[in-house]
Amino acid sequence: METLPPWVWSVYYICILITIISGIVYLIRKRRTLFSMITIFFSIVGPIVFFLQSLVRGSGTEIDNLLYHLTQGDIWALFVILAFMEIVAWYLMLAKDLFGKREQKNNLRT
Repeated sequence: METLPPWVWSVYYICILITIISGIVYLIRKRRTLFSMITIFFSIVGPIVFFLQSLVRGSGTEIDNLLYHLTQGDIWALFVILAFMEIVAWYLMLAKDLFGKREQKNNLRT
C-alpha cells in the first residue's frame, strides 16, 4: 500500500493545527463564533473520518481512495470534501480579515 510523501502530511497537519488554533482564538475573541465552532468541528472530525477510511483502502494513495469513493457517492467522501471546502472558506475569511485590517491601516496613514 502506497502513501503520500511525508512533507505532504507535514503541511496537512500543520494546516489543520493552524485551523484549530485560529478557530479557538476567534471563539475567545467572540468573533464569528458560529463559523469558528463549525470550523473547529470540521477540522477535527473531517481528518479523523479521512484517516479511518484511508486505513481500509485497498490500493493507491489516500487521495486516490477519496476520489474513487467520491465518484461512487459515498457519504463519508462527501463529508470529507465538505469539511475541506469549509476549511478553505475559513482560510479565505482569515485572509480577508488580515488583509482588510492592513488595508484600513494603510488608508488611515495616507
